[in-house]
Amino acid sequence: MRTVLVTGPIGSGKSAVCSILGGRGYPVYDCDSRCKALYDSVPGLKGRIEAELGIPFAELGRIFSDEALRLRLEAIVYPLLLSDIRRWKREQSAEVAFIESAVAQDKPLFDGEYDSVLLVTASGPTRLARNPKAAERSPLQSFDKVKAAYIIENESTLEALEAQVDIYLNTLKQNSVMKTDLAKILSVSGQHGLYLYLAQARNGAIAESLSDKKRTAFDAHSRISTLSDIAIYTSEGEMRLADVFTAMKKVADEGTAVPASKASSEDIKAFFAAAVPNYDADRFYVSHMKKVLEWYDELVKYASLDFVTDEEREKETEGVEEEA
Repeated sequence: MRTVLVTGPIGSGKSAVCSILGGRGYPVYDCDSRCKALYDSVPGLKGRIEAELGIPFAELGRIFSDEALRLRLEAIVYPLLLSDIRRWKREQSAEVAFIESAVAQDKPLFDGEYDSVLLVTASGPTRLARNPKAAERSPLQSFDKVKAAYIIENESTLEALEAQVDIYLNTLKQNSVMKTDLAKILSVSGQHGLYLYLAQARNGAIAESLSDKKRTAFDAHSRISTLSDIAIYTSEGEMRLADVFTAMKKVADEGTAVPASKASSEDIKAFFAAAVPNYDADRFYVSHMKKVLEWYDELVKYASLDFVTDEEREKETEGVEEEA
């Protein structure tokens, strides 16, 4: 199942977009309403919040003007919300599902829980007219357009918004068949992040950064590796990165959080012990694991963990040769 995060500032209309998506038959998880449901469904949660924040539950609205209170509340509630999201995802059978949240994009805890981002935006005056709280809440939210796979500008009528959503859904259906070809994903020594190979240059290659889409011409002296050529050592031989990433995703889908590359060595080794139990500890070091985690994070955010197979690549190459 493909999961899309629907986000945007208060008053932008992301809830309206999600209502339209729900009306089109797509499952939608509303983080705000689910959070409120957790307050009532998790035994002792309200009392724990009052004890740790030092305020009555009825005064919880103070978090919007007190960052310390807000962060303490998030530390209590967000892990519960994450578990609820994963439970909900396991129950879905649709090809595409949507998660509505104004903050998930800025919270590392939720990284890996969605495959792409749909950003809903509107001008400040428009958002303020829709919701007077926009002036108060907007400074607490930030939205990275670079990470958005699609942007909806919601400045007009509901009918216009519905039309934009339908255009987006058509685009989503067209792109849903796209897979990541690791033979075209490059790691360049000395450069941060991954690159998508675009074309051969006279003295090297032209590639585009997955994260910020900036294009760079690398010369023949650049040390470039394609992810399809990289493998890790196991007790049974080499394991290609495509299989490693797939194993990592399987463990993540089962509820084990993927650690950040800056996590402790113990946490990182424990994760790989779960994902690739037979990895060769004598030749696959923590430094290697951290690099694999960095690459995995980039693919989750900016590409797909559905990979082109060798057979599919060969068929595509044969088709190009026949046309030529």
